Amino acid sequence: MKQQIKVGICVAYDWYFLAQSIPLIYDSADIICLAIDKDRISWAGNPFSFDESGFRDLIKRLDPNKKINIYEDDFHLSHLSAIDNDTRQRNLLAQYMGPGGWHIQLDSDEYFLGFNKFASWLKKQYFNRSVNIRCQYIMLFKQLDSGFLVINNNDYFKLDGNPVATNDPAYEYARVNRWFNIYAPFYILHQSWARPEREITEKVYNWGHTDDFDKEQYLRFWLNLNKNNYHCAKNFNPLHPIKWPYLEYVPAKNVLELMNYYNDNPPFMPSKFRFGIQNSIWASRMRKVVAMIVQRS
Repeated sequence: MKQQIKVGICVAYDWYFLAQSIPLIYDSADIICLAIDKDRISWAGNPFSFDESGFRDLIKRLDPNKKINIYEDDFHLSHLSAIDNDTRQRNLLAQYMGPGGWHIQLDSDEYFLGFNKFASWLKKQYFNRSVNIRCQYIMLFKQLDSGFLVINNNDYFKLDGNPVATNDPAYEYARVNRWFNIYAPFYILHQSWARPEREITEKVYNWGHTDDFDKEQYLRFWLNLNKNNYHCAKNFNPLHPIKWPYLEYVPAKNVLELMNYYNDNPPFMPSKFRFGIQNSIWASRMRKVVAMIVQRS
C-alpha cells in the first residue's frame, strides 16, 4: 500500500495566504487538514481578526475534489505558554489526520516549491526508525516597493525553519522533536516577515515565540530597513542571531514573481554525496564524538 501524503496547516489571522500555498500542494496531497482555533484566539490568548465568509469562500474555491478538512478546537489553553499551545495544536492536528503515512505540517504562508516532486520522493523512502524530513527555507524578511529582502544562509545544512515531514508525528517544540533529521533537496518559500506593518505587529504579539525576545526593539529594527541600508543587517535572528547572517535584495513585484524567480534561479543545492554524508546516522554520531573531543581539549 502506498504511503499517504497528509498535509496539516495551522491557520489563524493570515488565512488568506492559503490562496497561494494550497494550489502548490493540492494535486499531490491525499489529505489536507486546516486546524484553526474555534474561538479565533491565538496561542498567546489574544483574539485575532478573521473574515469567516472570506475564509469559507476561499476554501470552497480551492477544493474542487473535496480533500480539504477543517478541524476546529480549543488551541489556546490559558495555563499553557504560547509555544506550548503551538506544540499542542500540532500534535492534535496529527492525531486528527490519523496514524500512518507521511505527515507534513506547514503554515499558511509557506509555499512549497516543487511539492509534486517532493511527494514522489517521499513515497520512495523507507526508514525502519522514526525520522524527520527537512527542506531548506527561503525566508522573506521584508517586501519593498520593487522587491524583497531575503534572508541568506550560505550553508544548506544550517537550516532556519522547521522539520517539514515525519513518519512519526510526536512534536515536542512546535514542529521539532528528537527524531533523526534527513535532509531533502527541496525548497520552501516562506512569507514570514514580508508582511504589512499591522500584520508584523500582530505576528510578534501572538506567535509561539512572543515571550522570547524584545518585540518593540525588533519592530523598530524591521521598520527602519530599506533598500539603502539592508546590507548593514548582520546576525539578526530575534531568537538565535547567527541563524540569519545577512540579507540580499531580490527584485519582484509580488510573491508569484518571486516563486517564478526561484524556479528559474534555484538557490545552491549540495551534491548527492554531501547529502549522503549529512543523512548518514553513522556520520552524525562521528561528528558528535569529534565535537565532544574538541570541547574537552
